[in-house]
Amino acid sequence: MRVAIAGFGVAGAARLSAYRRVVGADVVAVIDPSPERRAHAAALDGRIRQAASLEQALDGGPIDLVDICAPPVFHAPLAVQAMEAGCHVLCEKPVGLDVEESLRMVACARRTGRMLYPVFNYVYSPMMRTLAKAATWLREPVNARFEIRRTTHAAGTPGWRPDWRRDPAVAGGGILLDHGTHCVYMATRLLGGVPYRVTCTTRDGAGGLDETVSARLDFARGTCVIELSWAGTERRNLYRLDGANGSIAIDDDRVLIETPSGTETAALTSPTASGTHEEWFPDLFADLLTHLERPGGEPDPLEEILSTARVVEAAYASAVRAGEPVEPV
Repeated sequence: MRVAIAGFGVAGAARLSAYRRVVGADVVAVIDPSPERRAHAAALDGRIRQAASLEQALDGGPIDLVDICAPPVFHAPLAVQAMEAGCHVLCEKPVGLDVEESLRMVACARRTGRMLYPVFNYVYSPMMRTLAKAATWLREPVNARFEIRRTTHAAGTPGWRPDWRRDPAVAGGGILLDHGTHCVYMATRLLGGVPYRVTCTTRDGAGGLDETVSARLDFARGTCVIELSWAGTERRNLYRLDGANGSIAIDDDRVLIETPSGTETAALTSPTASGTHEEWFPDLFADLLTHLERPGGEPDPLEEILSTARVVEAAYASAVRAGEPVEPV
């Protein structure tokens, strides 16, 4: 499969490295408006053609998949252009800035028959695999708690707005739209379906975007409390599931499982070990290929894009109303 990486910042450069682990994927082009970033790509791999725009890349030779690693404001224009040109699309989160934009992107995928696949890469993390396995034996109700602490936002490349995550015109939202997207699709997978109610409060930081978030998602199976911060004193990830049969807690690289028969501890690779998570990518790409070869598999990537966008948008709506409950629609 011939791949073009659109956006060669931190994520794009990491993706080029990740593709080296994927059999059958060949990065043939890198797209970035910055001459500096294109030069950096050329220095990493001189065989890859460089392009300042998607049009230029498409004119240069066949492309099967456009992997969008650009900041969120560019996702929809690039994705629609790529699908209209006959390319499949792999898109970083958040796929759309909001529900309306996500609906337009999904409609384009359905109309053109092209794949629009989200980089919901935490699905393939060691911690999510561990949590998913535990969710099968915990028994309802299952109550989840996710705490994501960062000392600040993730920085971009020095050559192009390193603090773009603080710019509403580029990021579209703060930590809720950024890391909160990961938490939402993880919660919907672990608790089985879309929450019927969302409550949320936020506090803004530099740039006027949300930097701390407290949210609660109510599901038929249980609840998920999500605490996010770009203003913490440390970088840390804590995940916990409690059910009728016991509990599991993951504190970065430590796992504690408690059941009526006793306590078990284990170790795993913490997601804080890397900001780009290249090691999770081959399994994600394999799932993309599975959906291409056998359309209609579960979960449907398009439906998961929409359900995630609806929950995030409901959380923002609740925050605007000082934490009043909102139903995702």
